[in-house]
Amino acid sequence: MEDFQRLGLDDTFQFSCHRGISCFNNCCRDLNQFLTPYDILCLKNSLKLSSQEFLKRYTVCHIGPRSGLPVVSLRMPGEELKCPFVSPAGCTVYEDRPGSCRTYPLGRIAVRKPNQRTCEEFYILIKESHCLGFGEPKQWTVREWKKDQQVDIYNEMNDLVMDVLSLKNQSGRSRLTDSDNELFYMACYDVDRFRDFAFEKRLWEPHPVEGDVIKALEEDDAALMRFGIEWMKGALFGSLDNHHENTKKMSIELGK
Repeated sequence: MEDFQRLGLDDTFQFSCHRGISCFNNCCRDLNQFLTPYDILCLKNSLKLSSQEFLKRYTVCHIGPRSGLPVVSLRMPGEELKCPFVSPAGCTVYEDRPGSCRTYPLGRIAVRKPNQRTCEEFYILIKESHCLGFGEPKQWTVREWKKDQQVDIYNEMNDLVMDVLSLKNQSGRSRLTDSDNELFYMACYDVDRFRDFAFEKRLWEPHPVEGDVIKALEEDDAALMRFGIEWMKGALFGSLDNHHENTKKMSIELGK
């Protein structure tokens, strides 16, 4: 039975995962490993694949029953349903592992109130009976764990998608059209294909932008993802004026 304990940033927990414990790697099988847009960006770059090739080779996609939006999860091959990136020695993509893998054994709960730029967050300790890492003596605060696992950039990028879900809920649309789902999928998950689309359609227009902003969209996947999500919010859920204003705002932020 799983036991969930709520923790603040300076609350402590006891945990360590290493090759010396008998359950090592057991948590990397038979699970629903959802991938965020930033997870996919980091993994495809780590593996030196295009986003299209990574998505085709390693993922499956479905429409989330609650969100009504495309959801991507890691394909778990074989009878053991084992993560394709786990080896007897551990994770082969450890430096670029997904945000949920970094955060475990914590789970992050984030809430963004209307007209609030940043999310309010708290954490829960996911204490699973099969995990022997909780018997290790290492003590952490939540703040220390976040820093050690380098989760802040993952949280920041993942929070961008929360805006999309919020706008969809406000729009009253329970489901998107097939073409809208395809646009969402491309802007969020298939960043290399979105880059081609963005430059073909010159999506930063009609507002002129500085050359270094366009250069960032051409060379920086994270900058392109920020732009794509912001543009897609206006394209799917905002008026034309809001779409242009959001694009202008994102262009200014990219130019900082």
